[in-house]
Amino acid sequence: MTVVVFIRHGQSTSNVNKVLSHDINSYPLTEEGIEQAKEAGKELSKVKVEKIYTSPVLRAYQTALIIGETIGIFPIVDQRLRERYLGELNNTVFDPNDHWKLKVVKKQIEIKGLESWEDMTRRMKNFLESIINKDNNVIVAVSHSDPIRAIIAYLLGMDDISGWGIRIPNASFTILKCENNIDNCKIISIGSPMLTIQILSKLNINIENP
Repeated sequence: MTVVVFIRHGQSTSNVNKVLSHDINSYPLTEEGIEQAKEAGKELSKVKVEKIYTSPVLRAYQTALIIGETIGIFPIVDQRLRERYLGELNNTVFDPNDHWKLKVVKKQIEIKGLESWEDMTRRMKNFLESIINKDNNVIVAVSHSDPIRAIIAYLLGMDDISGWGIRIPNASFTILKCENNIDNCKIISIGSPMLTIQILSKLNINIENP
């Protein structure tokens, strides 16, 4: 059995400034984001983590480094966990009340270079399939809102719009318990702010610091 803990990066300057960006080396964590990553590391010290994988994008990589410093594991960069490729929307400012993703689908607006939901789901499935094994271990994967939403929507049998209500806050825990393969993954939590006793009790793993 493999427990997979997806964590969205902490708050970044792109979040604060309402900027859409897939850039690798731009938009670091804010002070609040750094504190969120530290708290996530403290929560993860409750379990024995085997590996940490991370998106190469700065805000995620910084989050993974801070978590890794807390639990003593250096993160491994995995391109499959990267932010959604935004095409011509990259580095544009958006109005949080203007649901651009919904408009894209409803009005069938084509955004040049935007990574499709299907392609993003495919790479996240590929990542998940590659880390599931028969050992009783915990794997952490630091990524972004849309990629995490994509894998959860897939497991729930939803498409992009059907999974619209899936919310992944900064530095939150979305946890899967997988037996042997991706078809036997059970969702334990979505966007949880902490590893509660109730969550830990469902994982059947060794608890380090309850």
